[in-house]
Amino acid sequence: MQILEQLGSGAGLPTEAIRAATADRTIVTPQLLEAIDGCESPSDVEENGLFIAFHLLGQWREQSAYRPLARFLRRPNAGLILGDGTTETCHRVMASVFDGDPRPIYDIIRDSEADEFVRMRIFDSLVILVFRGELDRTAVADFLRSVFDDLQPPERSAVWDGWQGAIALLALNELAPLVREAFRRGLIDETATSLKNFEDGLQRACAGHPLRSWEHEEFEPFGDVIDELSSWAGFKPKQPREQSASSWRPNPWPAMRRTIRSAMSAATTPAPAAAARNSRNAVSARAEQLEFATPDDSFAVDEMDEFGDVDGPIWDYDALVEPDPDEWLAADEQWRLDVIEATTGREGIAVERATLHATMHAVVENQIAEGDRLPVRRILLRLVAEGLDRHDAIHAIAAVLAGHINELMRKPARRRGRPSGSPTTNSTPPIFPSSKS
Repeated sequence: MQILEQLGSGAGLPTEAIRAATADRTIVTPQLLEAIDGCESPSDVEENGLFIAFHLLGQWREQSAYRPLARFLRRPNAGLILGDGTTETCHRVMASVFDGDPRPIYDIIRDSEADEFVRMRIFDSLVILVFRGELDRTAVADFLRSVFDDLQPPERSAVWDGWQGAIALLALNELAPLVREAFRRGLIDETATSLKNFEDGLQRACAGHPLRSWEHEEFEPFGDVIDELSSWAGFKPKQPREQSASSWRPNPWPAMRRTIRSAMSAATTPAPAAAARNSRNAVSARAEQLEFATPDDSFAVDEMDEFGDVDGPIWDYDALVEPDPDEWLAADEQWRLDVIEATTGREGIAVERATLHATMHAVVENQIAEGDRLPVRRILLRLVAEGLDRHDAIHAIAAVLAGHINELMRKPARRRGRPSGSPTTNSTPPIFPSSKS
């Protein structure tokens, strides 16, 4: 496990170890493959090393790694080890190491014990390989048709989302009736995608339209590890807490890179080393905090300590920038509410019932930070991919939540019998009166 310790130790991206391994890849490759096959209960450092090793083999286009990596991806803990790589990169790595035989990919998809988000994303390995001419489209269509009857679980699952997405992208119009039947049976989560989204995507593909510019990276083999992973927030040094507001300047806002369909981050793991991987923003290379409070601000930096002392605190809240999930969940609940409400007021946004508005924001952010334990982050990603900014997407999700709460509050009154003349709808002002509230 020495090679994993070299790749997994220390803070940030281990660039020197990566370069050394690449320079000596003939010797290093069999060591990595042995480690991947034999590491059953990895430590935090070994998990980090496995994460880097997985991507290095993709960079090297190492076909001898294809089957070991396929076995690795069928392990139930693969999603925890890969973190956000589960939905961001694993399909591209598998396409990079492909040896000409699709059966190991088919086996991952069919394996009900494998992580459902790994299985969802591996459908896109097939898409990449068809796009590149390395797999026959008809053969893949036959596979996608065949799994309709026995794909597990036979109930709503992210796996079915990957299945329908591949059918749309590959313009397999002949399989559209099966997809419609899957929607009818409730196999596909319509809060993550919809039948209309499928049909629009299928129509676009059948018409021969090229991928949108933001989709290209999703459907090409994995590239250079350092180039691709260095922008992940988990590999960047955190802003020192001692840095004064007057000396701090924001980094430029990086270009947004949207993910295709409903990519959802992998489950958050409490291990500090592994958590660095999971903190990456799946929608974009996360922006740094936009602005600290100014010295004369009514909500100055030194007042933040009133809301709890957490390791690496969130100094400010911006709905356009995803908070670090671990820091957000570690913060005191009242602190989250106060920082949202104070930031909203400082930016001059007019909101009726500001505390309730902040509460709804906090509830949605809490669910996003939980990762793939809940579908909320996947829904947010879909909304952003469809053109909303992150703030508007949070409002859209919160509006649905508010509707559910309102409905639940009304149900007991209906059971007891509503007095004559009582209102049947909520007449209070909306929590989110405008898209930018």
